[in-house]
Amino acid sequence: MDEYKLYVEDMGGKLINKDGFEEDTLRREPWYQCGSGDKLSQFAVCPACDNPIQLVGLYQLPENVKNPYGKHTMSGMRGIAPLDTEARDNCPYFKPRQHQKTDRKARFDGVPRKIIKLLIEQFDRVVYILEKQTQVVLSPKALRGMLERYKGEQGYLYTGATLRNVPWIFAYMSDATPLFAQKVSGNDELTNAILTHVPEAKIDSNGRLDTGTKGAFIDLKISFIRHRIFKDNEASGLIESMVLVVSQCRKGDLVDIHKEVITFESRWFERLIQMPADHAYRRMDRVELAKEVLGDLL
Repeated sequence: MDEYKLYVEDMGGKLINKDGFEEDTLRREPWYQCGSGDKLSQFAVCPACDNPIQLVGLYQLPENVKNPYGKHTMSGMRGIAPLDTEARDNCPYFKPRQHQKTDRKARFDGVPRKIIKLLIEQFDRVVYILEKQTQVVLSPKALRGMLERYKGEQGYLYTGATLRNVPWIFAYMSDATPLFAQKVSGNDELTNAILTHVPEAKIDSNGRLDTGTKGAFIDLKISFIRHRIFKDNEASGLIESMVLVVSQCRKGDLVDIHKEVITFESRWFERLIQMPADHAYRRMDRVELAKEVLGDLL
């Protein structure tokens, strides 16, 4: 991996480089301590799974490696973090793989509990990111439905869920959300596809999906599928994505109206979380909504 954080409590990662790490740690314990063979090594915390990592090549790069990187340790590290083997084994930086949507972790404590807490406390930022990337604005009723389905699916226990992909895995695990009466006009490709392939549909003056026939209903739903993880090698960063699909049921068959790839932007989410309180615009009504639906899990 190419990022680290100093403490389990930290919410954001930093790029691994010697000068930045020295400035953060002042070369003090516990980040500098003896590793294997009593050799002085550098340690930090994985931003995705809260497990300890060792920084490799900070002072001397291994052969054929261009930049220093972090690798998970096989045991807990004093003053850094204990070892959570389930979180580590499912971490995309440790074992990058494609997860089945039905795969769930066995324990709620640890990363899953932290995911729920983060999702509740930052739900307005979660929604903001999804709105910006999809250009679809959902009503409070639609967001409540997503939260309830995410809870029912136990999306926080999904093995592909980490502390860095909370907004996108929330959407991925919320199943299908009805688009009728939702604001879709910001997404030109989507609206063009709807108006082209769904003749009975129209976009009203507020940009919301409507029907040209009074009392009629259009069965268009938005789903997120195909969570994918790509990582070149141990020293590289991580690329995650999913596919947005808008579909319609016609005579019992599902027909795709529109598809687009959504790339996860974990640093964007972390920057929003770390904004100073006096510079942040918050939608606490959305936070309260998430607390109402998910709060009993904590």
